[in-house]
Amino acid sequence: MTLQQLRLLREISRAGLNISAASGALRTSQPNVSRQIKALEAEIGIELLMRKKNRIVGFTTGGRAVLQQAERILRQIETISDIAQDARGGGEGRLIVATSHLHARYTLLDPFARLREKHPKVELLLIQADQKDLPRLVQDGEADLGISTGDAQAGRSSAEVATLKGEVIKRSAIMLRQHPLAAKKNLSLVDLTHYPFIGYNPRSVGGRMIADAVQKAGIDLRPIVQAEDSDVIRAYVEHGLGVGIVPTMCIAGKTRLHATDATHLFAATTVDVSLRRDLYLRSYITDFIQMASPKWTASAIKRALAAPVAKPRKS
Repeated sequence: MTLQQLRLLREISRAGLNISAASGALRTSQPNVSRQIKALEAEIGIELLMRKKNRIVGFTTGGRAVLQQAERILRQIETISDIAQDARGGGEGRLIVATSHLHARYTLLDPFARLREKHPKVELLLIQADQKDLPRLVQDGEADLGISTGDAQAGRSSAEVATLKGEVIKRSAIMLRQHPLAAKKNLSLVDLTHYPFIGYNPRSVGGRMIADAVQKAGIDLRPIVQAEDSDVIRAYVEHGLGVGIVPTMCIAGKTRLHATDATHLFAATTVDVSLRRDLYLRSYITDFIQMASPKWTASAIKRALAAPVAKPRKS
């Protein structure tokens, strides 16, 4: 059994069972991938992959268990490499950050630039993904960090992954400067019902947040637009088509718009940073986390990773 065989197995999983993509990622040939996996299966005496007419259709039960152990072993090997890099003092490294559109566009733009300036030898890769995919990317080791929007009152830490709750995301009601609501200081949800509303897709984080607040208030707020992101909402508001609710960070420098703080109208959400508990914390990782969420110093991060995981309450 070789580390390369374990890497191939992991890459097949990451590539969605696509042998061509897996071979390309590891710079080898498709026949070599198939040969190495069959050799591994022969050595351990079980089939790892389910095949149908020479096509891989999934992992066997045993294959899934072996994959989990392979991922753990490879992370430990990578940790040893990181320790050696620190000992040599060269400053090289790689950081993979997975995040949603909101944080890729606004939260992480400045930290990304600052990290490149502070750690010029570190290769930084930012992956924009759907919010629902971020936990899996971190869990499976495809990303070192996941930056997402989370419920301020609910933790998502597990035995393998810790979630650091960051700063509360402020939200604003936006409208044109001449809009009737621009003169109103204490805005309410009821006020929004009197005008066309530019909202989020109800399946998105922002959409669910607004829907929950509306349902709790017992009012009827029907959007004329259901957008996937705040940039679309802002564009429609700028064209005078209605009012919208967006994270305040999205409207900096938008002089055509009037913004009224609306954070108090909705359940609080935070900038969350997720990372595996076994991740070796090199200085550029803790620097990046603190750049994205200033409350998380290196010592605070280490304490959070070492803290026992709270068991879920029984209903």
